[in-house]
Amino acid sequence: MAETPASTHVKRIAITMDDFNQNFDIGLSLAARNQNILAAFDAVNHKAAGFVTGSFVDTSWGKAVLSSWREGGHLIENHTWSHTHANETTSFSYLADIDRNSEFLAAQGFASEYFRFPFLDDGKDRATQEALFAGLKFAGLLNAPVTFDTVDWYTSSRLEARLREDPNTDLTPYRDYYVNMCVRLANHWDNAAQALGYINLPHLTLMHHNILNGLFLKDVLLALKDDGWAFVDARDALSMKSYHDVPPEPTNGRNWLTLKRLESGLDLAPYPQKYSNFGRATMDALGL
Repeated sequence: MAETPASTHVKRIAITMDDFNQNFDIGLSLAARNQNILAAFDAVNHKAAGFVTGSFVDTSWGKAVLSSWREGGHLIENHTWSHTHANETTSFSYLADIDRNSEFLAAQGFASEYFRFPFLDDGKDRATQEALFAGLKFAGLLNAPVTFDTVDWYTSSRLEARLREDPNTDLTPYRDYYVNMCVRLANHWDNAAQALGYINLPHLTLMHHNILNGLFLKDVLLALKDDGWAFVDARDALSMKSYHDVPPEPTNGRNWLTLKRLESGLDLAPYPQKYSNFGRATMDALGL
């Protein structure tokens, strides 16, 4: 899918979901979590992509989750076997970890086309980054960046801590906070895309297969739809060729649009909150 200039701006988005860690089930069973996530996609007639860390799903249940995604018509893609930081290991070891995950996914019947770096970390320096991208090319994998991070990992960590204290805690404030922040972040990064000349960019989210999305993903997707967002199948969004290029410098956790801003030299509107500890002040103030 190419991003081409158009006279009418359309907000477009594809949901991509990382990790698939299956280790938290207080307040919502793992089965209900996965079922709810898939039902949320169905509610907006969307085909998503899952970027799977094999060691997180190397169980009978984890493999059943992968099968359910395939049955739903969603993509299953590579996110390393062990979810390590690229800047904490050698390029040889890191690429071997990717290969191990490819073998695991192939054994489950998945031929991955795309790879996403855990932590959006593609190496500590330019030489490492280039070596890793050369390895991806050799393995037949294309880079899958992110255009906006929902920061759901942090929100979910706060929710999980509260549920450990009180499994019957009121979930409504967490839902409202998460839904509102996702819509706000989506529009922030779409404004950035337009300023950079990407008028109808097929955005790629960073979300995770966690309890937060098991509880509230449907609310988020319906809110985005009500806000005027159109859902683009992940297969189409991921195919945009410029997403696959080697970034101009190590990503270091930054999204694709941030790197494009640095390339362009444009001074764009600041992030809604400081990314470091994103959401902490607001969640503290709300008692979440």
